[in-house]
Amino acid sequence: MDNSSGVGVLDKAVLVLNALEAGPASLAQLVQTTGLARPTAHRLAVALEHHRLVHRDTQGRFILGPRLAEVAAAAGEDRLL
Repeated sequence: MDNSSGVGVLDKAVLVLNALEAGPASLAQLVQTTGLARPTAHRLAVALEHHRLVHRDTQGRFILGPRLAEVAAAAGEDRLL
């Protein structure tokens, strides 16, 4: 099955987020897991970090960021209450 949305940069950003689902990852691990070129993986991870979708742990590895939890909580809210 093709997971391409037709928007390459979005598809690549989702590859990074999907890779981080398994846990913290160094840049080298992101490159290996996603198959992205190192500069692309770095650029996307840093951009996602800017938007708080990705964060770094104390060892400098990339992890899923706090914004994802905020969005998940909002998705479950009943806004009529």
